[in-house]
Amino acid sequence: MTGTSIAFFLFGAIFLWGGLAVTLTIAIKDDKETMI
Repeated sequence: MTGTSIAFFLFGAIFLWGGLAVTLTIAIKDDKETMI
């Protein structure tokens, strides 16, 4: 793999994991608000 391919892969991985983290955080907050 070239440097560009590796950089693109890392960017995509960070973007996907970041989106997943945000989704989980929102889900947890919604659960807490619903419980209260």
